Amino acid sequence: MPFDFFDGLGFIGDLLSFFGSFSDSKSFDENKNPKKRSKYRVELWSGSLLIVSSIFYFIVFKDPLPMENFVQTFIVCPIIGLVVSFVVFFVLYHLGLYYFKSLSKLLFLSGSVIAFSISIVLCIYFKSSLFFN
Repeated sequence: MPFDFFDGLGFIGDLLSFFGSFSDSKSFDENKNPKKRSKYRVELWSGSLLIVSSIFYFIVFKDPLPMENFVQTFIVCPIIGLVVSFVVFFVLYHLGLYYFKSLSKLLFLSGSVIAFSISIVLCIYFKSSLFFN
């Protein structure tokens, strides 16, 4: 019998639920001494993603870009970056990590992840020289 694609997805779902069950249970030591979490964790991740994406944008745009299919390139690369970031959001939502208490934190993290994924796609497209002759 050939391998079915949906069987593989079912296996991945079972694996994620198995590892998710470990995070729900707390031991006696964790209840006694809870770890202090950073108050500005979302802002730290968002700011660091924006800094890294600005470095990647600088790497891409410091040299003149080739003019062949310029508009098509700048339409396709952001679409690919948006699709990649939406996949990241989907995975974070199903892992239970995409929950925010304020709309500003949600927008800040979402915008920084989208900018980061678009900068990665642009950097790969222009600097890898796989797509140019």
